[in-house]
Formats: sequence, structure tokens, C-alpha cells
Amino acid sequence: MKPAKIDPRVQRTRRLLREALVQLTEERGLDGFSVQELADRATVKRATFYLHYEDKQALLAEYIGELLQELRVAMFDPDGQPPDYDYASGEPHPSFVRLFRHLAERYDVYHALLVRRRVPELSSGMVEIVRQFVAEGLEFAQPDDRLLTARRDVTLKYTEAAYVEVIIWWIERQMPYAEKEIAAQLMDLSIHGPYRELPAWAGSGRGKPGGG
Repeated sequence: MKPAKIDPRVQRTRRLLREALVQLTEERGLDGFSVQELADRATVKRATFYLHYEDKQALLAEYIGELLQELRVAMFDPDGQPPDYDYASGEPHPSFVRLFRHLAERYDVYHALLVRRRVPELSSGMVEIVRQFVAEGLEFAQPDDRLLTARRDVTLKYTEAAYVEVIIWWIERQMPYAEKEIAAQLMDLSIHGPYRELPAWAGSGRGKPGGG
């Protein structure tokens, strides 16, 4: 059964309310404006707002839910699994490319709700999606714990935190690298770490520079 079509007028109202929500949240924080101010910014009546949503939190929850679903679709195949990937190809993981493309397409929203204000529902939801992706990718790439450089739970936490912070930094800096380029850099860091070759001090037995 096909989902029922939404009236274009309803779609327009919801779009206006979401845009106003993002703008006002970035400017003042979610608690810094009233429903009346939100309706005024969206150029709709206050009563119209309440025809669609119980309160601001309900509007925010709906929007974040849809954003996270879009993010999940970008990073996973329809069956819920990361797509097949040749780790020796030298190309960025297609899920990373789609991830950053999604972020770029929704830049204003993520800047307001993830960087400027870091709304917990969005940041925690993103972490959960990234955690699943990292866990499944790590299991595929190296299922043997003995061949990891740290305990699996530590490796997962380290990697997911790095991914999320890179995402936030990339948005905060106004996307200084193209989607494919930042995806490739993140892929290289995931597989090879920060060094293409070990630094000279690594095999000298003298400790790192400045380490005594």
C-alpha cells in the first residue's frame, strides 16, 4: 500500500515551521523563543502550529527523526548493512562520501542543531548510527581481536568519537574540503592512522621528540 499523499499546503507549512525552528534555535537556543515567535517567523498563525504539533519539542523530534533516517539511509544499504567495500581500492568508502554529501545538503540544519547548539537528540542519534557503522566495518575488516592494537570496545569508542568530531569540525569550518576529499582522508586515517611511514623516532628506541 502506497503511503497517503500529504497535502502540499501541509508540506509547505511544515517546511516553514522547520526553517523557522532552525533559525531561532541557532540564534537563541530552543528555550529562547516562544511558539508565537516561531509562528511569526514562519509566517503562519499560532493556531496553525498547534494543528500540526503539540509543542516545539514535538516539531524538533519529528525533524531530527527524519534527519537521522536520511543519515542512516546514506550510510547503509536498504537491508541495514554497510555496502560491500574493497579496503585495498584506495578509494573512500562510498558510505563516507554519502554521509558528507548528506551533511552538505543539510548544512544550515546541522550547523544550527549540531555545531552551534549541539542538540542532544541529534548528536546522540548520530553517534548511535556511526557506532553501528564502525562496529560492523571493524568486524568485517578484522574479526580477530588478537590482531587489533587495542581492545575492541576501546577501538570502537576511539573511532566513533573521532568520526563524530571530524564531522562537527568540518561543518564548523564551513566544509573546507569537498565531500569526497574529506571522506578519503577519514578513510586513510581509519586504515593507516596518521602516518604514511613511521616517524624516525618510532624505531630509534629514544622515545618521541620532547619525550625525554
